[in-house]
Amino acid sequence: MAVIVPFRGVRFSEKVIKNRDLSDIIVPPYDMITAVEQEQLYRRSPYNLVRLEYGKRFPEDREGNNRYTRAAAEMGHLLEEKVLVLEEERSFYLYRQGFTLRGRTYRRTGIIAALKLEPYSSRVVLPHEDTLAAPKRDRLELLRSCRANFSPLFGLFGDPQRRFGKLCSRPQRERPLYDFVDHKGESHTLWAVKEQGFLEAAAQLLAKQQVFIADGHHRYDTALQYGREKGAGAHAGSGYVLAVLVPLEDPGLVILPFHRLLDGLSQEQLAELRARVERNFHVEKRGNLQALDMEIYSSEIASRGKEAPAMGLLLPEGAALLRLKTDGTFGELDVALLKRLMLDPILGEAAPESHLDFSIDIDDVRDAVLTGGAQAAFILNPTPLASVTARALRGENMPQKSTCFYPKLPSGLVIHHLDLSHSR
Repeated sequence: MAVIVPFRGVRFSEKVIKNRDLSDIIVPPYDMITAVEQEQLYRRSPYNLVRLEYGKRFPEDREGNNRYTRAAAEMGHLLEEKVLVLEEERSFYLYRQGFTLRGRTYRRTGIIAALKLEPYSSRVVLPHEDTLAAPKRDRLELLRSCRANFSPLFGLFGDPQRRFGKLCSRPQRERPLYDFVDHKGESHTLWAVKEQGFLEAAAQLLAKQQVFIADGHHRYDTALQYGREKGAGAHAGSGYVLAVLVPLEDPGLVILPFHRLLDGLSQEQLAELRARVERNFHVEKRGNLQALDMEIYSSEIASRGKEAPAMGLLLPEGAALLRLKTDGTFGELDVALLKRLMLDPILGEAAPESHLDFSIDIDDVRDAVLTGGAQAAFILNPTPLASVTARALRGENMPQKSTCFYPKLPSGLVIHHLDLSHSR
């Protein structure tokens, strides 16, 4: 079903990487970069990929001189100066990412490939979340200007017989291109595999699979749209998107929830929020926010969520634990319940992104409510992986930002260029 092809990756040259280390160059995906972190990344290295992936905006920006045109110019400069270099041969790349969460160490391994774009109607590539208009406009303008994928899609495929691990065992005994630990303590190891037997075996393995989008729905939608545009076909790689593909059975798959922060609400909307909470949930108060032990609080939400839908609510006056009053929503996910019962009625026809923000860090969420950065916040439990894939197979999308496959994949290890990466 899924088609993957090797490609000539564009990578940072050894002359700008000291001790084979990319820690000062790689960046998180664009949607995880705050304004503060953007500034930090700019200062970290003159070659930091933030200049391409998520450049600064300026008041004087206009058509012909903006973050997208600057990214294209910067990429052209880096290629000309041999800071970015094109691989001589087509490869698949093996990528291993290690991380620690709540005192436990994890590791996951995937294959980096050019994934053939398929319309969702073909049921080859399956989404599980709705998307937002603004991020898609942003990513489309960047793709039009640079004709390159800097940030990979994160895809999952079924491998119950563990064939992928066996296939990758020998290449991983070779010396990697990169092996380093970044500023967050996450480890990254990358191998380029050019051996024809491996290329064919990997392609055959994926050819029997559907691909579930774990992260990168906006990027995939953008790639589809770009591929449909007039003139896109002139670029050999316009029918493909950069992807990291990981087996569903990989023990390193971790899902965290995206908590919801609300801001910019009118007094009428705030009153409606409180009324809807009382109408739909049993409310157990948990005291003021400053004294709240967030670890105990989140553990309690998780425990209650095993019995029935449960979530947390943070308001300036204090925290509460919410338990759904009715049992008539069996099988409906917490994120969908919150959207249907609370967010949609309160926000009405307003663009969700104008009032809604997301964070995986529960302490940052609390701080936002305490400092006035948010008027209210809902704390959610993670969505189980089985629920993600089951709904994707049924064609049922969850609300935007329903899952965070932790940690995010970095941008900058290898770039997929729509022209160069598919040239002979």
